[in-house]
Amino acid sequence: MDYQLTQLPNGLKVVTIPMQDRETVAVAIWVRVGSRYEPLRSSGLSHFMEHMLFKGTRRRSTRQIKAEIEGVGGMLNAFTSEETTCFFAKVMKDHYSGALDVLADMVNHATLKPDEIRKEKTVIVEEIKMYQDLPSHEVFELLGEMVWPNQPLGRNLAGSEKTVMSFTRPDVTKFKQRFYHPGNLVLSVSGPVFHEEILEQARSLFGDKPRHAVSRFPKARISRRGPRTRFCDKETAQTHFVIGFHSVSRYHAYRYAVGLLSVMLGGNMSSRLYEELREKRGLAYEIRAGASFLQDTGCFTVSAGVEPEKATTAISVVLRELGKICHSRMSERELRRAKDYFLTQLWMALEDTLDHMLWAGERMVYSDDLPSLNSLRRGIEQVTVRDMQEAARQIFQTQNLHLALIGKLNAKQQRRIKESFVIPGA
Repeated sequence: MDYQLTQLPNGLKVVTIPMQDRETVAVAIWVRVGSRYEPLRSSGLSHFMEHMLFKGTRRRSTRQIKAEIEGVGGMLNAFTSEETTCFFAKVMKDHYSGALDVLADMVNHATLKPDEIRKEKTVIVEEIKMYQDLPSHEVFELLGEMVWPNQPLGRNLAGSEKTVMSFTRPDVTKFKQRFYHPGNLVLSVSGPVFHEEILEQARSLFGDKPRHAVSRFPKARISRRGPRTRFCDKETAQTHFVIGFHSVSRYHAYRYAVGLLSVMLGGNMSSRLYEELREKRGLAYEIRAGASFLQDTGCFTVSAGVEPEKATTAISVVLRELGKICHSRMSERELRRAKDYFLTQLWMALEDTLDHMLWAGERMVYSDDLPSLNSLRRGIEQVTVRDMQEAARQIFQTQNLHLALIGKLNAKQQRRIKESFVIPGA
């Protein structure tokens, strides 16, 4: 891919991903701010701001913002993560200029009216409650509090009912002034587009905005003093658990090996955990392993939902499989399968303009190096069996073990889990 990147004098990055044989264009404006930038009092403010930008600008009402994208058959959405906020649209190629104008208007000219702020507080509180009613989601919130205690990474992205209800209009406007400026923004566009045309419109929409310092977040604090467990007694049909570990950052030498570990352990129906827990033992319908990568750290998780009486056995099986991958040599054939799956899934996703734009755009928020598919392929192909086991041994340590569990377990079951909560051989 012939990606192109230009940085305007005020700091705005403009990256285009040409896909001339497509009929759709995906457009996004990324903001270098997320939950880990927030002090405790402001917890949830990045997510709150994401919502508020849809509530009207000087030129457009809430209805008009949506209608100008959806009215031509497009889609409009946004998300907030630990490190970024992203506003994006996908439209047919004839409408991408209008979509970009709408997104820029939201970012530059949101009115942040007091009445809308008051209404959105209650909406977000209901969103928080909705996810609290989903144990498969809430269990990850509990894990985050354990892995990243007393720091922004360990808090709910949406904040708490207390923090959200405390937000004032001055809080919101100051936050926007601090973070929503060109030095913190990336404009990414993929599809049948030309860089110079996108650049010309970007200059028109953002060129008069002043440059400010790029925002920073506090470094993650990591303490490996495990194993740690947390049980939440709740009436649920299944017991939901997630086992988590501090892992590596997106720049670490083992990042590709860790990504392949997640595939090998629980990335698909032929993975080790799926085979052991579902196919051989019938303990779970779904079992997943995943790796998240941040700027200075990461997290590796294994999660499942099981019948309460099977939770102890399921957790024990997971721990044994983690021990095996650390100490028993895996085959070259298994590693080959994981590499093929990883690369094929990525390549299939990148055929879509939206997925390709999101993949490339996120990288550009924190890097000046254009993404290279060939470099990524080389990185995956260079991973060896030894790399995989070294990465596994670095991460899957008993002192790095964290378990969050939601469901009905009696004291005896909890005690059994705690007593056997170790990585065999570690």
